[in-house]
Amino acid sequence: MSHKQLLIFSIFLSSVVLMLVFATQNSGGSDHAPIRLVMHGSSSAASGDSNHVNDTRPGETLTTNTVIADPLEQSKDLRAIFEQNKNAQDAARQQLAYRAWRTCVPNFAGADGDTLRQQMQTLADTSPQKIAYKQLTERCKNFDQLTADEIRQQQQIQQAHWSDGMVRTAGERASQLLQQEQYAGAMQAANAALATRNPQALESLRGFVNAYLRSNSLDEEQQATLSIRAKAFTLAACQLGYPCAADSLQATEQCAYSGVCDGNIRERLLAAFPHDAGGDKQRQQLLSDSTRILKELQTAHPDMQTLLNP
Repeated sequence: MSHKQLLIFSIFLSSVVLMLVFATQNSGGSDHAPIRLVMHGSSSAASGDSNHVNDTRPGETLTTNTVIADPLEQSKDLRAIFEQNKNAQDAARQQLAYRAWRTCVPNFAGADGDTLRQQMQTLADTSPQKIAYKQLTERCKNFDQLTADEIRQQQQIQQAHWSDGMVRTAGERASQLLQQEQYAGAMQAANAALATRNPQALESLRGFVNAYLRSNSLDEEQQATLSIRAKAFTLAACQLGYPCAADSLQATEQCAYSGVCDGNIRERLLAAFPHDAGGDKQRQQLLSDSTRILKELQTAHPDMQTLLNP
């Protein structure tokens, strides 16, 4: 990754860190349809990672060709998603509003996006990275209708929601408990997220595994193993229907911020390892760990500690 790409990616990371500091279906009329999760061998249920418990029984396959219908993925107007859900009382809708806000502000709306905007001006219009940036800017453009005072006010509100835990993902809630050295509570929260068998909750546990890695005295080999296993949670989530296509929101953000634009999320995860014998071994470990996670989800009571063990 070039110095310029690292600088752009650091802007993305800084926007996430700012939120941590304060702790830490279609277009048109269907933009705001209820989120639905459809998986083979299960009934439909509301998405969001807060309350959904999947009906899949042990022994049934958890892989699916059905991608969860996420309003943020399908909407071309993220401001509309934000406005419809920002005053909701339930956590799932509050999470939608927060995700829309965090996606767009400050890097794609408001004056604070100037740094990233200037960086993009140095790229050719045909650059995949610049195209991704323009796509996100288009989806976020209606946030520009907010005044500077309104943006500051909403920022404070979203930071408050983050602080009280309402808009945190399942993995973020577990990570917070881990950072507070509440190990039993953290593992209980992680196990509750696993038990939902929800792709969004599962993907969020990648951050929890990384937090676990940082909070324990592990040798170099253990750190490398767990680092790959953390990525395997994203890969497993993709297999359960988490939006991982090349044009998904996460893939588009990654392209815009880091310049990594080739392939879908799964392909990017696999391509990130070196093209040598060591890299081939790491790719095999990633695939094996993903299978291990999916098998654990087929047990009656999926256990995070089992997945953290060698």
